Amino acid sequence: MSPRCGSRWIAWTTSVATLLVACAAVAADEEDTATTRALARELAEQGDPSGAAVEYRRLALREQHPLRQGGWRWMAAWEYWHAGRLEQAEALLDRVEAEAPTWMTPTLLLRAEIARSERKPAEAAFYFDSFAAATEAADARAYARRAAIAARLEGRDAAGARAALADWPDAPTSVAEAVENYVAGRDKNPQIGGWLGLVPGLGYAYANEYANAARSLILNGLFLYGMHETAQDEQWGAFAVIAFFEFTWYSGSVYGGLDASHRYNRRRADDAAATVRGGAAWRPDESALPTLSLLFTF
Repeated sequence: MSPRCGSRWIAWTTSVATLLVACAAVAADEEDTATTRALARELAEQGDPSGAAVEYRRLALREQHPLRQGGWRWMAAWEYWHAGRLEQAEALLDRVEAEAPTWMTPTLLLRAEIARSERKPAEAAFYFDSFAAATEAADARAYARRAAIAARLEGRDAAGARAALADWPDAPTSVAEAVENYVAGRDKNPQIGGWLGLVPGLGYAYANEYANAARSLILNGLFLYGMHETAQDEQWGAFAVIAFFEFTWYSGSVYGGLDASHRYNRRRADDAAATVRGGAAWRPDESALPTLSLLFTF
């Protein structure tokens, strides 16, 4: 073999070896990615969304392409949201928006759900509206419109809910009826509830909490009876103890009437919002990751 042929042979074998090593590295990396992804999914199914989020963040760290990184980080934010770790979820969404703006639309939807979890209905409605305007999928728009109206109801913004409904001409009948029923109903006045609470149980009854009303009436009645009996027998030590507890229960009745009215108003709004939402839900398509694809059900 001539020196030239020998050098070519060495160069060829070196290239083949390099290619084989590269292929092996790619295969190992793909296998590692698949293992980490499977672990993340398993942790989520076992009720450990925080652990799943950590695995998705590891996938993002190993990824080189910004779009794929954004997909993994978005999934980590999704899992943190389910774990109730809202600050971590929002921080990851900030990175997704900065580094992979292509994922802005699904990021709007997740931000809306986070705002709702934080009980910020006005902010949630804004993000749901923004998502509805940004998406082209009919099922996604329908979900966002439902959610935006529900968020306004949760914020007791009846006028805003009606305005959003007017902008949705083909809204389901159940949604329109829920909004109109809420508008036609009336909230309880907490001040009236507090004043009625001066009569034990009446403030609770005003807010339709009849079990609490009966409990307050019975307990205050028993304490008043005990005060009367101990005073008749001049058992002033026992009278003082019973009077202390009666004062506690009586003041609780007054405050309870006020608080019960607030609870009634919150329940009325939440029930209307739940009717508007119906069975609508969404989730990311696991099979498409790290490309973000959302699945909606109604």
